Amino acid sequence: MSRSNPDDASGDRRPLLALILALSATGQLSFAAVPPVLPELARALGVSRGAVGLVHGMVAFAGIFVAAYVGYLLDRFGRRRVVRWSLLLFGFAGGACFFADRYWLMLLLRLVQGVGASTLLSVGIVLMGDQFEGSRRRWALGLNVMAMTISGTLGPIAAGALGEGGAFRPFLLYLVAFPVWVAARRLPEPAHPASPEPPGRHLREALQDLRRRGRLSDFLGLLPLSTLTLLVYYGLTHAVTPLFLESEFGLGTTQRGLLLASGAAASAVASALAGRVGARLRPVAIICVSLPLAAAGFTALALAPTLWAVGPGVMLVGSGYGLLVPVIMGFATSAGTPRYRGILVGTYVSGNRVGMFAGPALAAVLANGVGERPTFLAGAVILGGLVAALLPLRRLAARRRP
Repeated sequence: MSRSNPDDASGDRRPLLALILALSATGQLSFAAVPPVLPELARALGVSRGAVGLVHGMVAFAGIFVAAYVGYLLDRFGRRRVVRWSLLLFGFAGGACFFADRYWLMLLLRLVQGVGASTLLSVGIVLMGDQFEGSRRRWALGLNVMAMTISGTLGPIAAGALGEGGAFRPFLLYLVAFPVWVAARRLPEPAHPASPEPPGRHLREALQDLRRRGRLSDFLGLLPLSTLTLLVYYGLTHAVTPLFLESEFGLGTTQRGLLLASGAAASAVASALAGRVGARLRPVAIICVSLPLAAAGFTALALAPTLWAVGPGVMLVGSGYGLLVPVIMGFATSAGTPRYRGILVGTYVSGNRVGMFAGPALAAVLANGVGERPTFLAGAVILGGLVAALLPLRRLAARRRP
């Protein structure tokens, strides 16, 4: 299979859809497999609880610098070749973390793994844009986020169970990249011709295309919104929450994994409904609902008097995140023409990686200094501030738009 028609919605495209979802789920596992064992990793590596958040966040660090370039490579050399090399890098570096008994070595391997993860977490969005249009694209992007959140649901459960036998065992989950690498040989290439321009010129032309289409200000506004949201979400759910569950309630790795999975499950359900919600509400309205949902969840965690109150808070956060992400992904995918889809999505993913890297590292340090509960409240305040600033900033951008 070398080319595919986006308007073809026949059943023979289901294997391709399953492959795209498998790529996104594999990439999401880079974040899902580590949180349940963070306290044990801190002890095994001989570092503080504040420093161990960097083990989780380092996988996103590489994406800050390479995700946009990977997007260019997807436009320049096609999808299949870039994806297969990325899967090999992801699987080898991630699996090697099982043997990394030194903190610096763990960080180095997670950094290398992050180069491969940068492709896997963006190519699903690019491929959905290649293969679907209109309402079917929204439906497919909802499925893509659902696949990522299912990975985020099952990953912590599997990692928590494996972590009972040793803090390094969850890294063996990354070996799943190798069977996906075999399947990826059937990836199609886009119908539009490859872009021969160097990356800087290609990006400039992509931004000029957005300006002509009247979407540049919305795209540029999307980047800080997505970055700050992911900074709060990944920092609090992937770093602070497992530390909170261990220190406040004494939960082991399996119980922590199950609780984190409940939030991912709620996110998967919300993502599955995103297509229907998007048909009834404008994107701005969905953003104004999803961010307060997540803020309410973090507030509930900060005030939780017992363990029974933690689950609903985690699920509220997951629901807000699951509603928000398909909206943002949909705009990043459709803002420009197909010729520039790879680099625009890559630029969007680079911004996301800033939040995914900085969030766990900063949140773990803050929680170590002031405590987990005040850190949850700080995250809720940031999300509330984003909602309060969104509409005035959009009106200002609309007045400045030519």
